Amino acid sequence: MKKLGHYFALSSLCVCTLATNLVACGPSTVVHHFPRHLSASLNHAIKATDGFSPHSGDGYTINYPDGWQFGTNPNIGNYTGDFFTDPTGSYIFHVYPSQDQSSAATILNQFMTGDIHSRLQPIAPTITVNGIVWQQGKALTTDPVTGKPIEKIGWVTRNTVNPQRIPYFVLHADGDPAAFDQYTNTYFLPMLRSFQFTQ
Repeated sequence: MKKLGHYFALSSLCVCTLATNLVACGPSTVVHHFPRHLSASLNHAIKATDGFSPHSGDGYTINYPDGWQFGTNPNIGNYTGDFFTDPTGSYIFHVYPSQDQSSAATILNQFMTGDIHSRLQPIAPTITVNGIVWQQGKALTTDPVTGKPIEKIGWVTRNTVNPQRIPYFVLHADGDPAAFDQYTNTYFLPMLRSFQFTQ
């Protein structure tokens, strides 16, 4: 019985030591299994997902990042275009209703190539989000006011809920090319995924 008690005490000590080592080493071991930039992106994505707020616009709802400023622009046909600006003022996400009756691909092409300085960038021509197919495009251009380079990404799809009133929606984002891909993954794509049509 004495030997059995000694065995249990030794086993408990080993388990405690193992648990302590796992707790102490666990997080740093996991982090070292990923490239540093991938871990940073993952952390930003988790914070951004947790820090989004709902917004109801004309014919749609969307979630946008906490701390971003909301604004509106009048649009042709008594519609209002909304935009969300990050705290630095360097990145903007736009939501515009469109009266254009042509097609999503045509609307996107006009938007992406309407500026003579635009240079199209490689990207998949469509993206499917929540069962909705969006035409997708990406381009580099120049800010007409500052002369600085701007990167932009855009999505267009037909309104599946009330196309008689608002035929298409154009979502696009633009900003400094330096961190554009990071903003796209952390903010713009989650915003696109949260977009819903309403009446």
